[in-house]
Amino acid sequence: MNFDRVNKWVTLGANIGVLLGLIILIIEVRQNASLSRAALEVDANNALSAIEFSLAMPHSTAAWVKSVRAPEAMTDEEIRLVEAHLVAVMQQWNIIFQLEDVGLANRTRVEKHIRNTAPYYFGSAHAKNWWRLQEQGWKDTSMYEVAGPIVDALDPDFLRNYLEASRIAAGPAATEEPAQ
Repeated sequence: MNFDRVNKWVTLGANIGVLLGLIILIIEVRQNASLSRAALEVDANNALSAIEFSLAMPHSTAAWVKSVRAPEAMTDEEIRLVEAHLVAVMQQWNIIFQLEDVGLANRTRVEKHIRNTAPYYFGSAHAKNWWRLQEQGWKDTSMYEVAGPIVDALDPDFLRNYLEASRIAAGPAATEEPAQ
């Protein structure tokens, strides 16, 4: 009798230990998922920063602006330089797709990110043409399924208009302090 009673208490204690172990394991898995998500988000942000810093280099800037304003006058070297930046953007997007693939992001998050970044890289006639040339390699992928319609819907003059809208008009109105 005493042995059965002790055995039941030991069994209960072991079951409670297993339950606590599972709870701790669930907490650790969630923490690891959060750390993985954060690491991939940092990678995606670093990739976007690297693209922007590269575009700020004088030779890259000149080629990029030419691709927006006079794509028909681009040299092969300039086309290749701009292409490298467009490929880098797609690789950055691919990081976000990886987040989705491992369950750390949802499709809404992926689409939102691409909608927010696509106009600033693919909003020119040159970039849209380049995209069309790449589509065959992306058929039947998430990149094609999500980014394809977004890039296709972009205004080919978006970047040209953006550059113009970024200018501040010269003259007295531009230097005046705002009324308080």
